[in-house]
Amino acid sequence: MIIWHNTVDASRIPEYVTAGQEVELWIGTYPIEGGQSVWLEITLYTQDGRELFCKMPAQWNSNSESRNNSYWVMNLGAFESGDRIEYRVYGSHEDELVSCNDTFGFDVG
Repeated sequence: MIIWHNTVDASRIPEYVTAGQEVELWIGTYPIEGGQSVWLEITLYTQDGRELFCKMPAQWNSNSESRNNSYWVMNLGAFESGDRIEYRVYGSHEDELVSCNDTFGFDVG
């Protein structure tokens, strides 16, 4: 299983986040296989100094048969100005655990 995010076909929407805007993350996996799962480990750093951590599952959205890819989506919700969000994308299939090489993040303006 190969997993990716922050590409043309698996992006964060919107790219630049402002306060109160809903944030949606798209994740791609290859190949199409039953029994896959995708989740994120997310840390929220608030402007007042709090640090909140959670794990959240992504939801399967669709397959691209021509590319043999699956696409997953997660709605992170909305944040406040000054928040910083960092996250890492993980996936699994049977006994195989994979992750994106990068930790992703954004600041809310």
